[in-house]
Amino acid sequence: MAIEGDKRLLHIYKYPQSPSQTVNSSPAQAITSQNEERERDRERDLNLERASKYGTICWHLSLVILICTMVLALLWTVYLSVDYYSCTTEQRFAQMRQDFVVKERRRRLGGSLGLTPLEEVANQRLLAIKRVDEEMHQIWSDYQPRPHFLAKYQINETDLYSALRSMPKGGLLHVHDAGMFKTELLIELTNYADLWACVDIDGSFEDFRFSSAIPQIKPQGDYKCQWMLMSNFHMQDSTSYRDKLRATLSMDAHSYTNATHLANHLKRAHRLIHGLITYRPMWPTFLFSMLEDFYADGVTYVELRSSLPIMYDLSGTNYTIWDTANSLITITNIFRSTHDDFIGIKLIYAPVRDYNDSSMQNYLQIARFLKAKFPKFFIGFDLISFGDECQFQPLGSAIQLLHISKEIDFYFHAGESRCQNTTTNLPDANLIDALLLGSKRLGNPLNLPLHPEMLRVMKLLKIAAEVCPLSNHYMQYVNDFSQHPAAYLISAGYPIVVGSDYPYFWNAAPLTDDFYVAFVGIANGQANLRLLKQLAMNSFLYSALTEEEKHNALSKWHNNWDHWVDNFVRRT
Repeated sequence: MAIEGDKRLLHIYKYPQSPSQTVNSSPAQAITSQNEERERDRERDLNLERASKYGTICWHLSLVILICTMVLALLWTVYLSVDYYSCTTEQRFAQMRQDFVVKERRRRLGGSLGLTPLEEVANQRLLAIKRVDEEMHQIWSDYQPRPHFLAKYQINETDLYSALRSMPKGGLLHVHDAGMFKTELLIELTNYADLWACVDIDGSFEDFRFSSAIPQIKPQGDYKCQWMLMSNFHMQDSTSYRDKLRATLSMDAHSYTNATHLANHLKRAHRLIHGLITYRPMWPTFLFSMLEDFYADGVTYVELRSSLPIMYDLSGTNYTIWDTANSLITITNIFRSTHDDFIGIKLIYAPVRDYNDSSMQNYLQIARFLKAKFPKFFIGFDLISFGDECQFQPLGSAIQLLHISKEIDFYFHAGESRCQNTTTNLPDANLIDALLLGSKRLGNPLNLPLHPEMLRVMKLLKIAAEVCPLSNHYMQYVNDFSQHPAAYLISAGYPIVVGSDYPYFWNAAPLTDDFYVAFVGIANGQANLRLLKQLAMNSFLYSALTEEEKHNALSKWHNNWDHWVDNFVRRT
């Protein structure tokens, strides 16, 4: 009996029970519990043994894979070393140079883009045409003081321009409505009856207005003028006033003493154009003409910057901003009904910034209104300074923008100006502020290559730079296109899209001329079909379209692109 009691105590010591079991359990229950404990211990020991076994196998397998990898790496290194040292110094140098060139080529914008066999043929023929044009027109000779292909002949005379003109260029993401009305057509409007001109003391036109009586509108700005019937000028020398008006509605790349002088010129041109085209019977006609010009130039999608000027009639009645926006939507829908591959137009509301930002609250209220009433049409907000960026406080100083940034998308111009005061870094501050405010793209950011951290963030967040080469030239920022800041962005493969800003101010096509300058002047010898294809695709990838809309737009564009490649190869 003593021995059995000792065994029972030993068993309890090895397999202890909970206090409740010890106190309340019967002997039969205790035995059952002890058996269960034994089974659990055996199962645990078995699992540990299995884990140890399989863990050992996995460890050995990993070791074998590691050793094999090291052997293969060693063999490859030996092979390369033998190959390297079997070459002459000249051969090794040539090989290293070739490897370097290939790596840089792949980093360029579109460098890693694959081409179909037919596209490869088109690429070779496109480059051949480009070489012939350069030799025939001597594009790079006597380059200074302005680009030879802008000074000595019209670029639309070249075979390369014809090829780019017919090419489907996708979307146009940076263009202003005021820059899309042909100068000669605007001048023809001055022959209409009931047109009044507000004339400055020096004879300059400051504003236009169709009216059955003298307009009761006071000048808005730092200018003074008096209203006169345009028919009075028709009785005078018509050539003189037409030349004066033509100079006012266009730009010369070397006619402005400073940024403020240039900004005033642009403001006057905006007033004159809006006074002519927002006459209620004229507005739809000009909108339809604008859409036809886009489409004829290979543009099938537009993100239009506009202040949505208010329409009026002969009696002096003003309409509303809703009427202006709605008419643009209506005309676009009518145009799309006969052009199946035209994606449409979306609006970036872009009013003119004033010096003390007193109108900012009103602008943002309008932006909210447009988003509420036209959610599929309105996409964002911008502020226009006409290249006079240095006269304003940084974007971040407008606290209203900070509070609305999560509600309204921004598409800011930033980094476009050169401030005379070297201690002022407003363009750079605006670049940083625009990025921190969440701007979806950056308009004309000429100073961008000076900010490596911004470039890193832009590539990470997929924020594209809007590059408008001809605008940069005519706004007197860039003379030598080969030194354009976008040359670096293209070489390093940063996301960019090509825009045109105000193309009709310098008698350019809606987008082809800027594509030509980017291809011939900026990218220069490294440009090929891959670059053109990537730029066209970027116009959708970095647009405000939804993912589904991007997919549909790219599908339509690819059909047009394949058709163009086929025709291009056949013609050449």
